[in-house]
Amino acid sequence: MTLAATAAAGAAATASFAHEITGRIEHLSPKRQHLTVRNQVYRYDPRLMGLGLRRGEQVRILYREQHGHRTAIRILPAA
Repeated sequence: MTLAATAAAGAAATASFAHEITGRIEHLSPKRQHLTVRNQVYRYDPRLMGLGLRRGEQVRILYREQHGHRTAIRILPAA
């Protein structure tokens, strides 16, 4: 039971650091591993998340901000 409580507390702490933004992809650079939405740059791994992304596409990005950089955790189509 203690292990389950510790895992749940860790998941809650991780979720609290995640942010979300929705907008159109303004710039996309798989070689440099970043994309721009609403004039903000997000790092992402094109091998994991970049398949099918196109400039002008409306997306929802879940990201973490660390050391002044925004790193995408998940990129989803916007509803």
